[in-house]
Amino acid sequence: MAIVEENFPRGGKSRDVKRERPANEKKWKNESLFKKSAVKKVNKRRLNQKKKHSKMKKDKQELQTLTAKEKKVIEKEKTMLESIEPLTFKMLTEGMQVLSRVQEVRELDVLLSLPGRIQAYVPITNISTPYTNLLNRLAEDEEVDAKGLKEILMEGELFPCSIKEVTNDGSFKVTASLNPVDVNCDIPATALCKGMKMTAAVQSVEDHGYVMDIGILNARSFLTKIPDQELAVGQIVSVCVTGCQIDGHVATLTLSTVESIKFKQNVELNMSTLLPATKLYVTVNKVLPQGLTVTFGNLVGYIHKDHLVNTNDNASAYEKSSNYTAVVLYTLPLVNAVYLSLKSSLVKPVLKINEKDPIALGQFFEATITESTSAGLFIQLNKKAKGFVPLRQLSDNQDVFEDTRTLFPIKSRKRCRVLNHASLDDIYICTMKKTLLTQKALRYEDFTVGEVVEAKIDSLTPAGVSVDLGVNLKGFIPKLQWADDPRLKKPELRFRVGEPITCRVLKVMIDRKTVHLTCKKSMLDEAVVAYCYPSQLKKHLALKGTVVLIEKGGVVVSFFGELTGYIPKNSLLKKGVTDISRYFYIGQVIDCTVYDIHESGKVTLSLSNSDSTEEKSHVVQSVKIVGSIVECKVEKVFYAGEGGSSGLEVSIPSLKTSGFIPVEHLSDFSKCAPQLLHCYRPGQVIEEAVVWVYSKLQTVLTLKPTVMKIVKENCYPKSVDEIEMNSILPCVALRHKLCGVFASVLCPPKKFDVLFPSCKIPPQLNSSLEKDTMHVSLEGQVIKVDKEENKIYLSALNPYNRENAAHVLEDFLKIQERVKVHLMESSDEGLKNLASLKLGDVVVGKLLTEFDSSADLEFELPHGIKGIVPTYHHNKKNFKNNDLIVGSVMYVDLIMKKVYITTRDDVINCITGTSKLNTEGNTQRGKIILNTDYFSLVSFVDGNIKGVAFTSNIRSINEASIPLQPPFEVGTVVNVVVDSDTELGKIAAYHKTPSSWVTLNPSRKNRASSSNDGPNKKKAKMEIVAKTSKKSTENTASKDEDTKPTKDKNKKAQQEQLTEMSNTKEAEKSTVLEINKSSDKKKKTKAKNNQNAAEEQDTNSNENSNKNAESKKETKKKTEEIKQDVSLKNETVSKGKRNKSENKETASSKDQKELSPAKKRRVEAISSSATKKTQKINPLELPRLSITSAFKWDDDMTSLPLSNSQIADSSDSEDEDAGKEKAVFKDRRERAREKLEEAKINEAKLSQIEEELNNPERAPVTTDDFDRMVLASPNSSILWVQYMAFHLENAEIEKARTVAQRALKIMSFREEQEKFNVWIAWLNLEHMYGTTEGYESTLQEAIRYNEPFKVYRQMALNFEQSGKFDEAESLYTTMLKKYKQNKSVWMNACLFYVRNSKLDTARGVFQRALSILDKKEHIDLISRFAQLEMKFGQLDRGKTLFDTLMMSYPKRTDLWLVYIDTLTKVDAIESARQVLERCITLQLPAKKMKTIFQKFLEFETHHGDDEKQDYVRKKALEYVESKTVDE
Repeated sequence: MAIVEENFPRGGKSRDVKRERPANEKKWKNESLFKKSAVKKVNKRRLNQKKKHSKMKKDKQELQTLTAKEKKVIEKEKTMLESIEPLTFKMLTEGMQVLSRVQEVRELDVLLSLPGRIQAYVPITNISTPYTNLLNRLAEDEEVDAKGLKEILMEGELFPCSIKEVTNDGSFKVTASLNPVDVNCDIPATALCKGMKMTAAVQSVEDHGYVMDIGILNARSFLTKIPDQELAVGQIVSVCVTGCQIDGHVATLTLSTVESIKFKQNVELNMSTLLPATKLYVTVNKVLPQGLTVTFGNLVGYIHKDHLVNTNDNASAYEKSSNYTAVVLYTLPLVNAVYLSLKSSLVKPVLKINEKDPIALGQFFEATITESTSAGLFIQLNKKAKGFVPLRQLSDNQDVFEDTRTLFPIKSRKRCRVLNHASLDDIYICTMKKTLLTQKALRYEDFTVGEVVEAKIDSLTPAGVSVDLGVNLKGFIPKLQWADDPRLKKPELRFRVGEPITCRVLKVMIDRKTVHLTCKKSMLDEAVVAYCYPSQLKKHLALKGTVVLIEKGGVVVSFFGELTGYIPKNSLLKKGVTDISRYFYIGQVIDCTVYDIHESGKVTLSLSNSDSTEEKSHVVQSVKIVGSIVECKVEKVFYAGEGGSSGLEVSIPSLKTSGFIPVEHLSDFSKCAPQLLHCYRPGQVIEEAVVWVYSKLQTVLTLKPTVMKIVKENCYPKSVDEIEMNSILPCVALRHKLCGVFASVLCPPKKFDVLFPSCKIPPQLNSSLEKDTMHVSLEGQVIKVDKEENKIYLSALNPYNRENAAHVLEDFLKIQERVKVHLMESSDEGLKNLASLKLGDVVVGKLLTEFDSSADLEFELPHGIKGIVPTYHHNKKNFKNNDLIVGSVMYVDLIMKKVYITTRDDVINCITGTSKLNTEGNTQRGKIILNTDYFSLVSFVDGNIKGVAFTSNIRSINEASIPLQPPFEVGTVVNVVVDSDTELGKIAAYHKTPSSWVTLNPSRKNRASSSNDGPNKKKAKMEIVAKTSKKSTENTASKDEDTKPTKDKNKKAQQEQLTEMSNTKEAEKSTVLEINKSSDKKKKTKAKNNQNAAEEQDTNSNENSNKNAESKKETKKKTEEIKQDVSLKNETVSKGKRNKSENKETASSKDQKELSPAKKRRVEAISSSATKKTQKINPLELPRLSITSAFKWDDDMTSLPLSNSQIADSSDSEDEDAGKEKAVFKDRRERAREKLEEAKINEAKLSQIEEELNNPERAPVTTDDFDRMVLASPNSSILWVQYMAFHLENAEIEKARTVAQRALKIMSFREEQEKFNVWIAWLNLEHMYGTTEGYESTLQEAIRYNEPFKVYRQMALNFEQSGKFDEAESLYTTMLKKYKQNKSVWMNACLFYVRNSKLDTARGVFQRALSILDKKEHIDLISRFAQLEMKFGQLDRGKTLFDTLMMSYPKRTDLWLVYIDTLTKVDAIESARQVLERCITLQLPAKKMKTIFQKFLEFETHHGDDEKQDYVRKKALEYVESKTVDE
């Protein structure tokens, strides 16, 4: 314990060793413990120090005798590494620069070869900064000229790269970057010098060269253009610095692609600025087994044996102090080492384009093992090629890794296979694994399209089956390709994981590293040729493909590779396929034939024809079956939400086949067809259905009543020859084109197509057919039959027919009854109750809406049924919300699930009982009590008859899809004819055609508008004809004794009219037109006379007597009007000058009264004959005046030659007036005087015409007028545009187009704005009346001759004003791409979207504008968009934008005032006052503050009171006083 205490004292005082020493200290020190030993002890430490000291003296003496160069070599040898190791994954660090060679260029990345047999991947975003910017702009849907990686990079090019990331998740993966920003990041701008080699990226292309990006701050560089080579933006290039100018911290470089070696042995080098790919002169300093140690400048470098001059060179063959040219591979700054290469392929690289490698990947060799290392085996493939087998590729058995030297001895031969080629090291990576030696394909490139392969199922997903094709090879079988019919219910039973499967290669996707396969049995047949490109095809070539897309317009078929084709709908219709979605399904294998191959590579297909006897017999059989009535059974009902076409799938026992009834073929009423579809159930038998289409591909039936009727009555035409003019044909629409609507007419045993021209279709029906044409029922009147070409033209402008209108309404009511029966069988109590309601039932409901005497009332009946009380049936009661309404049912709309109720007592009394009298065929007087789309409910007001009738508002089946507006309002008394009294109710039609249904035939409108007469003349003619026909109708209704004087008056009026017309040639033509129009419009004027209500019909007899008494006055007035009209024939007067022309015409008419009696008799004879002819002639024929000689201006009217009929008529009139002729006989002098006066009148007329033509204010109304005007003012765009509009009014589109082209040729090139106006007018013409191709070509031509931006902007505004928002949006999108730096484009686009209620889209455009436009444009942009937000969007959002803007720019008083005015306009008065309060607190100059205080005072004057105004004045005074005190 004492020892322990001594060594570890516990707080006691430590011993003092010095005090305990004995007195004789020296003696104690020298005392030896081993006195017997006489050997002297040696101090080794001192001895070593002496040796070292002496050696250093010798070295110093030797160094004094050496030169300075020899001294540096000795110092370098001291810092050299003892061994040279190749580059490995562990040596790679982030930011390290390494020389690389482009081994493979893909679409989205680049594969690089690095030293040490390492591969690196470069994403597309790491190529260069300019290229990344291009990609970002491309992602924002901008139009940029961005080239692909394969266009800017080539395999074999050398570039330094920067390591970005090294990951090890079982295998190493290296990500690198070629961006000069990453490669040159360590070089400062001040270190740049002439002769340096680096990489640069093209930033922009200039006229004489390229602005380059070298990735160094404060450095600008320029590369002159390279002969015969064009660089793209973003492309990287290896360059040398040929000129360097450093001004402070900014360096300006001149670059060149010519390589040079700058660095010599005597140059001081810095390792941080020594980039890979730099060439150096080096001297061999030391030869080692692993390579060479070299010196250059003040640095030491290392060359591994893999990077000697030749691949098979040995390091021992190189002599010390020999000189070579080397390339820097990489540097290791931590150990101060530079690794270089002497390979000739790197020192003097030669880019070998499209040259194949002498050794193909996958090739087998019997190789000799030359070296065994811890990483693997080096082998010799042949005399020139060297290979390397990694350790993991030696065998499938991992146990061999422990004893590789024994199993693979040196100089032994082994079988191997080439996997890859390390192009930088020029060495081949091989494998000795048996699995890879026996595997057929090693890479995805080894697969060929159409090849049959064996695979193993790896996994099953809803999208398809993943298979294993070998080591590191995966394949995929899409869902559409896993069976001939891919609609498998349980695919897991067919595809079990681990089982083998036989497939065929569809396409190889190398970039995605996958192969698409098919296991369809029909496609596995090697007889199916694998065509991959359109160039391999030819017309009429038979193909087998898979349906991948089904559209309304056709079917898309996919083949091998990327080859696809399209089968248009028209081609399918010819094959008998009318319902594409039911005949085809996705994944179906079909046989097709190449129909056409377009230059763009698009392939058009058609279904293959079968020449078998079965097909021929089927065709013969189909001829007999089409149009026959068969019985069928419903198998399945397809509703609209299930995809594809809705309808009924049926089985046809008599034909032993299945068929389909489209939903549109269930009825002639397309609106009711979806409701009828719910009336059918699987298993239901349809007793009668007409076969519409019968082919091997598909059978289509129809239940349309119009088709069923003509089949049952056997009244269809047997051939085209049997079709008569004006006959009515029912048909079914097929397709809509610009020329009109094509329809199909049943003509058993086949069908033929007919055409409804666009001008023969009502506009409302035509617009409806543009949206949905297929299967719509139509009815047309034959207007033209071309038997030679088998073309038939129909008109949908059918006249009103009572019987036809009643039958169409009866069909509609039958549909309602069918729906009613279906609803009665429903399990829904509400629907049952709705179907059980009938006319006259009393119902009680609760009002749901606020009472409005001018609007319909909505209320709720029991079971949630919706009821409506129309305005007419309120019964003057003021209902309140939730009041109970008691009324009677007028009509139950089963389609819309509504009930119409009346609360009027008189209507209730009328509909609660029925008449016992038979009213069928009788004309009844009734009052309209309800209007619907298809009928009006009329209650009889006759005392003897009580009841209601459904009166048809449909003239023909053409109006079943687009009903007309009811012709009369509710409460109007009308006359109707009861057509039939059925179980559905009394069905009636109007006694006479309602006036609102009487419209002018569009074809006649076009003919009238195409004449050369002006608009005023046309109107005058129409008025004259109308009055003439009206008067003739009134005369017919009058008594016989009053008819004769009226006719005499008419004769005299026509005689005077013909007298006026004889002065000019055009007068004859206009007279013929008037007579023709008066005869053609007799029926229409009668319809106008019958447009009065039924009350007026009872008083007609009393009015007739009054009319006869006034007939003389009316005839006299009509005669004067005819004279005025005739005088207008050769005088084209504008509307603005109409009063002057009428005064002149009146004066001329007075002069005409002074004609001689003889001349009057002649004229009366001619007019009376013309009147007789117009009475006897057929109204369909055009009467013509008989003129046997040419017209002479100077001859007297009496000299006109007369025809035989005219002579006979004139002789009769002369006999009657013989007495008068004797009384008024005149001598020759009087006749001469009258002739002279007539000549003066004619001369005055001619002078008047000349005066009108010379009037500059006169508007042109004929082609001659326009030609004169544009000849006088050829540079006036207004005249040219009016000229075009004139032709468009006459439907002469081609002439309008010619006028536009003529204007652009004639107008001066200096009149840019005028020519621009014509271009815009031409574009509008092509868009509205031309084709899409014509519009596109005209637009491109307009852009070529004008400023494109102006054209786009003006057309966008025109489209927006005309309501064509899709076209306008397309143009705005184009402008945003092309003119993204234009602020007005962004603002106009935002305004467009805001005006069209697309606020979210406008906000997205606004955000894009902020990211693209310069910051100096942001102020105005934000201000304007904030105004739009406050006016059309969210007020708070707009205020936020303005507040944010004003925080950044508080001194902008103009922005403050805009903010305040905008708030005031949107009635945010309080917010505006708060903003003004903020403004007066700002510290602004006095001038600006004065403006703000004036604005504040003006604001309070309009929106405040006196107290607020005094407050503003007080604040202004305080501001002035504060400024005065400060001064």
